[in-house]
Amino acid sequence: MYLRFKNYKISTLLIIALLITGISCKKEKEKLSEKLVQNFKNPPNEFKPMPFWHINGELTTTGIKEQMTDAKELAGFSGISVLPLAPKDNGRPGTTPTFLSKKYLERYQDVLNTAEDLDMQVILYDDNDFPSGMAGGKIGELFPQHTMKRLDKVEKLIDGPASLKQNIPKGKLVSVVAMNQETLQRIELSNYIENGTLQWQVPQGSWKIMLFVMVKDSYHKAFPVVDYMDTTAVREMIRLTYDVYKENFESYFGNTIKMTFFDDVGFFKHPRTWTSLFNEKFMELNGFDPRPWYPALWYDIGPETEAVRHAFFNTRAELLAEGFPKLVGEWTKENGLKDTGHPPGNYDPTPIDMNGDIFKFFRHTSIPLTDAIIEYQFGQNGHKLISSAADYYDKPIVSTEIYGAYKEQTFDSLMLYRSAMDLFSRGVNFVVPHGMWYNPDQVYISPLVSSDSEKLATALPSYSNFVGRSCMLLQGGKRVANIAVLYPFEELAGWYHFEAPDNPRQGFYVSPETNYQEISGLLTNDIRRDFTFIHPEYFLDNKYEIEQGSVILNNVTNKQKYDALIITGCKIISLKTLQKVKNYFDKGGLVISTGQLPFKSSEMGQDDKVKSLILEIFKVNPEAIEISELQINSNSAGGKAIHISKPNENTLSEALKASMVTDVAFNPNPKLSTDMGKFNYVHKVKEGKDFYFFSNSSDETITTEVTLQGKHYLFNADPHNGHIEKIKNLTHSKFNNQEFTKATLTLKPVSSTFWISN
Repeated sequence: MYLRFKNYKISTLLIIALLITGISCKKEKEKLSEKLVQNFKNPPNEFKPMPFWHINGELTTTGIKEQMTDAKELAGFSGISVLPLAPKDNGRPGTTPTFLSKKYLERYQDVLNTAEDLDMQVILYDDNDFPSGMAGGKIGELFPQHTMKRLDKVEKLIDGPASLKQNIPKGKLVSVVAMNQETLQRIELSNYIENGTLQWQVPQGSWKIMLFVMVKDSYHKAFPVVDYMDTTAVREMIRLTYDVYKENFESYFGNTIKMTFFDDVGFFKHPRTWTSLFNEKFMELNGFDPRPWYPALWYDIGPETEAVRHAFFNTRAELLAEGFPKLVGEWTKENGLKDTGHPPGNYDPTPIDMNGDIFKFFRHTSIPLTDAIIEYQFGQNGHKLISSAADYYDKPIVSTEIYGAYKEQTFDSLMLYRSAMDLFSRGVNFVVPHGMWYNPDQVYISPLVSSDSEKLATALPSYSNFVGRSCMLLQGGKRVANIAVLYPFEELAGWYHFEAPDNPRQGFYVSPETNYQEISGLLTNDIRRDFTFIHPEYFLDNKYEIEQGSVILNNVTNKQKYDALIITGCKIISLKTLQKVKNYFDKGGLVISTGQLPFKSSEMGQDDKVKSLILEIFKVNPEAIEISELQINSNSAGGKAIHISKPNENTLSEALKASMVTDVAFNPNPKLSTDMGKFNYVHKVKEGKDFYFFSNSSDETITTEVTLQGKHYLFNADPHNGHIEKIKNLTHSKFNNQEFTKATLTLKPVSSTFWISN
């Protein structure tokens, strides 16, 4: 009797305990930590904007204190990046005192003293004006041999048989080739040079004689820039700039100064940038002599053209990545700092003539940065390249230099939010506005973003808090995106050649088949499915693991799982990459082709294997004329290969529904009446919480039902005012053993919100 009672007593207590635990767990799910609530209301300074401060005038101790105080107290900025400027021949003022002079360093000390007094940070901008690498003119003055180089081609036609005698032009001769105009036979003629003269007996036929010479390049700014690909040159540049700051201000490193900034490091206005050790690096990477192949940089040389161009431009990308950004990244790390910055055109359709390879460029950079400039939404479909590179390298912060060269007359307080929200949805989580001006009456790169702007002054404190709240929640953790898009580097490199007559402008010369940025826009702005670009070379890493029906990016923090892989329009692909795609398909993966299927390999002599693999995966002849708009092939493992000959929102959306559970879905999927603004989202997971950011940069009110994968108890956190409240009227459901949560989202024009799941 007693024993039964005792057991009954224990059971009752156990049930009560379980009930209390259940109630307690539910309550925990229905509240957020006090620290999160308070920090969201009053975001820490480290997450707020830190603008460029263009010094177009004479720095004084009084001026420094006044302007930095205004930046903190009137605009809400938590730091500044001092951007000294070079004077122009047209009378445009530069910075006084002279960059890195004794007087300049004294004024910089005033900046640091003021920053300490105001609890502000200073970003160390590394040069006098942009691009970085001029060392305020010292590189050209002291080390002219270390400035940027250019590859020139000197050519002549000659009919054989004939005797050729030609003087070698000034510069460093890197190759000399004779190419038969009919057969495309090439003969490398370096062995026929003696005492600066080329002498050769020209065979029968019409021959083009080409001498490829590396010369010192001209420049488009006040001073020549360093050879970014020459490590010896870059080390001299570091000694002339970074080391001077260290010598004078090392005690501020890691506290007042936590970050450095480099600007426009790449090939802008210098598409034929070259370097002295190019041929040696080419041999190391590719295993063969590049000299007979130099004509491919200008001309079609036959079936090997695309593979050889890829080898050349991949080599240049490696040289740039292992030059300036690597050495600067190593210097900052050794000194307890983080570096950020960007090459030119990092959002452009092709990196080949701008930055080499955007993924490789940021290999050694602590905080990859996207340059959101020129006008609202310019390059928008390319910004995910930078955050995707950060995803691969498991880097928690992605910054933006934003608003530069927007037109002053059309820039208003709403534009502050439109651009920032769009970039937050594309992976950005640190903001460097462009910017403040020391002399606000002589702004020559609009707009003015400071308390001196009459139309923005009253809006800036709220804007700074908005940025602070948003970046606080978006930095770190992992991004949830279950679609991978192969970055078509081989197509971009294999297509590009120097001095193409139909090249519209740097960064935009791509093949007619190239559509990866259009696919980026469809996914982000129309279908509204988040994705990650994957570099085809990096896809071969063990870091990308193929599981049944999925590709896993095995990062420590930002681990991602992709349930679909998209190959965008291209003729050229790496055979090795395609073999891994085939492995994914064989293991139940969903592969989607959007446009032209590849039929050429970036590895020489492997075209037939590429064609065969494409036929195996898609059951489509990649060289045939398109018959069906959409073709589907499947295998016994559950794999699906869908070829869309002419992708659009409907066909791509249908293809993605083939075998995927949607992480975030909208019903109805909002349709905006104009292109002014976008409706986007991003989903991040960190510290055991899900953070969903929804942004509406348009002028329309949006209302839609949102379905989230998983069972969530949600809070609405408004980054515009810091308010957090529990979302009511949630519904939970289950389908095919998957749990889902639904709630209604309403966003007014130019507004955003976070949903937080505990």
